[in-house]
Amino acid sequence: MAGKQDYYEILGVSRTASPEEIKKAFKKMAMKYHPDRNPGDKDAEEKFKRVNEANEVLSDPEKRQIYDQYGEDGLKGGFGAGAEGADFSDIFKNAGFSGGGFSNLGDMFDNIFGGGGRRRARNMPQQGTDLAHKITISFKESYTGLSKEISFDRSSTCQFCNGSGAEKGSSRKTCPTCKGSGQIRSGNGFFSISQTCPTCRGEGTVIEKPCTHCRGTGFLKETKKVEVKVPAGIADGMQIRIAGEGNSGLNGGPRGDVYVDVRVKEDELFMREGNDIFVEIPITYSQAALGDKIEVPTMDGPVDMTLPAGTQPNTKMRLKDKGFPDVHGRGKGALYVIFKLEVPKNLSDAHKEAIMKLKEFEKEIKERPTLKDYLDKIKKWFGK
Repeated sequence: MAGKQDYYEILGVSRTASPEEIKKAFKKMAMKYHPDRNPGDKDAEEKFKRVNEANEVLSDPEKRQIYDQYGEDGLKGGFGAGAEGADFSDIFKNAGFSGGGFSNLGDMFDNIFGGGGRRRARNMPQQGTDLAHKITISFKESYTGLSKEISFDRSSTCQFCNGSGAEKGSSRKTCPTCKGSGQIRSGNGFFSISQTCPTCRGEGTVIEKPCTHCRGTGFLKETKKVEVKVPAGIADGMQIRIAGEGNSGLNGGPRGDVYVDVRVKEDELFMREGNDIFVEIPITYSQAALGDKIEVPTMDGPVDMTLPAGTQPNTKMRLKDKGFPDVHGRGKGALYVIFKLEVPKNLSDAHKEAIMKLKEFEKEIKERPTLKDYLDKIKKWFGK
């Protein structure tokens, strides 16, 4: 694994992580580095590939065991040299075997020593695969929450053959190639190699007459509608899990899940940071200088706020509990009002005259600390 990051480090989990922890970590990292969310970022694209590669190995108990013992080389069939520097792949080649395209150690040993466990595992119930769906909601909807109906395609057990893949009136029969063992054996000297039967793929049986509806797959595509409850306070990029509504499982296994990716539209007035909301309010010079009562918009409607006399441009004031509700129910954020001084561009003659009078009045002010401090800095800069 020289030069490559450890699979556990890639997913950010410990070497004793449970399958559930690995699954959760994978979904988090895959979302973070997905090319759709990082367009043109080659580094993110490479990390996304490595995240998928790590999950493919660590989510498979057999591959994970090989990786833990031999590292990535073991997964490639070249699982390290022995004490005398002899590679196992060379040993098998020297014994007269070419390797037969084994994908990992589990395949190799299963094929050499019988491998019945792999066939039995295929017949065991397996959970169906998960599905991904995307919805887009407004800024206001993310604040209040809502129920939204979504529609998606998924696989379901074929009702015509009950998932067997065989046409009604027919059944599965013993595989003529492997005689029901699921394996094909061949011998060469001291060793005997057993490979997965290519006809039945290790099942030991084949479909005599495939179901005309599902073409022997045992599954049909269906469109499913589900009501999704979007909680108040949900943020852009968060996911909602709908348990048991994904693709049908194999051999009577449970359905997978549906993960709904929530996208939130930007708002023209408000901006969100965490659970806090920010809004900019324009004020005039007279309001800033003399103070005023200002009507401030919030997500729940307008409220009055007192603007103190002498308010400076970009002053920020806080309204408690006027932000987003925490999606986990831990209180609410705040609303921050930022006051922006508005300078008029098109002035009437009367307005110009009033400002000129103000200008003359400003010249008569003897103490202007801010201006005096500024002029002192200018003189110092030029050495005067």
